[in-house]
Amino acid sequence: MEYRNSNIAPYAKSASRLLQGPVFEDQPESWQDIRQYEVELTKYFERIGLELVIDKRDGYAYLKQIELDENGTTIGLIRRMPLTYELTLVCVLLREWLQEFESDDLETANLYITPKQFRDRLEMFFKEKTNELKFVKELNKHLEACEKMGFLKSIGKNVANPDEDRYEVKRIIKARITNEELSRFKQILEDETKSI
Repeated sequence: MEYRNSNIAPYAKSASRLLQGPVFEDQPESWQDIRQYEVELTKYFERIGLELVIDKRDGYAYLKQIELDENGTTIGLIRRMPLTYELTLVCVLLREWLQEFESDDLETANLYITPKQFRDRLEMFFKEKTNELKFVKELNKHLEACEKMGFLKSIGKNVANPDEDRYEVKRIIKARITNEELSRFKQILEDETKSI
């Protein structure tokens, strides 16, 4: 795209979009610009302490803060969001579910879930019914948080029955929660459930 002001870089719009969150290949205009200006964007973001991560196979791009020292210090341009226990549980279960899906279902391209299916998977983590009921009540809030982080994409709201809302699980969750982190989180969650 050419701008009237020649000082504005042709990749400015896609840079701005990346600063707002992950970009997926089903966002064709932004995705195409990121692919076209990958070298320029990489250089630009490195100068402000960010790494551009593009996964062409799974179709997503996002920014990651570059650590400036061994203490993990960063420029601080991207706000870190600490996850609650509940949101961590949701993310870990989504990541594990995607891993199972990718190893079991070789014909279907994407994993789609509903809140009802998610609740069914959750039951094993709650020994006390009151804790489970509280979590289930807040499940939609957690799913919305995952959507804001780019881990889920709402693809169909069912006004008559919100339990049947459909979400696509985005593969970017694999980059944000690695296999090593998944194992560590699962161990923590198992320890938590044993101590309840």
